[in-house]
Amino acid sequence: MSLPSSGEIKASQINTEAGRSSNAEAPLSGSSSTPQAGSLVKIYEGAGVDQSAPHSYSEFYGITYVGVLSDVFYDTSGNPPYPTYTYYYDSSIGDASNLDVGDTVYSNAQLTTTLPADTYYQAGSSASTTHCSTVQYLMSMTVNSSGVITNILCGQP
Repeated sequence: MSLPSSGEIKASQINTEAGRSSNAEAPLSGSSSTPQAGSLVKIYEGAGVDQSAPHSYSEFYGITYVGVLSDVFYDTSGNPPYPTYTYYYDSSIGDASNLDVGDTVYSNAQLTTTLPADTYYQAGSSASTTHCSTVQYLMSMTVNSSGVITNILCGQP
């Protein structure tokens, strides 16, 4: 589903599209020109909502919410720090901590290009865009040639 392409758009619609309660606390961007964590603009960063002020509800026209898996790396052949990437998944999964075997991960927010077969890694954090909620843990995620997760776990490196 996506948000309306024109006409009135409400915070309750934006919340619902993101899988949140329709009456969840919904500041548009927070108290500064940089969108604050938990604001609608920040929540929709991975869906393509402009992160530069000024902000308005019209920025959400036609947007489809997607889940974001941030700061992922896969090539560990060189020396750390490794380049990191942002990947995407269907928003019905919820936070990245809910990713599981059988879910599909994509390289674009339109959810049309799946990840190539490989093993991917991500350091843990309390952010909703990380799979492991413990900072000392590392996510290891293996996907097949269709971008489908075949193994995912959190462990100490």
